[in-house]
Amino acid sequence: MDITPQEENMIKALRDAALPPLFVLIRIRNDISNDTVNVAESRRDDVVNTLEKYIAPLWEDYHEGKK
Repeated sequence: MDITPQEENMIKALRDAALPPLFVLIRIRNDISNDTVNVAESRRDDVVNTLEKYIAPLWEDYHEGKK
């Protein structure tokens, strides 16, 4: 999957902020999901679905760690 310059800049900015990986993935997923101007619908769906595959196990681990 190719990453657009906008997506690459967003990822770099979130990494530079030293945010937790789960937060970064969720933030990117939400931003792309809601970006109807800069991201084509087919591309948006592909990226969101891919990110959700990465988020699901991290989300489960996060909740297991809280127990």
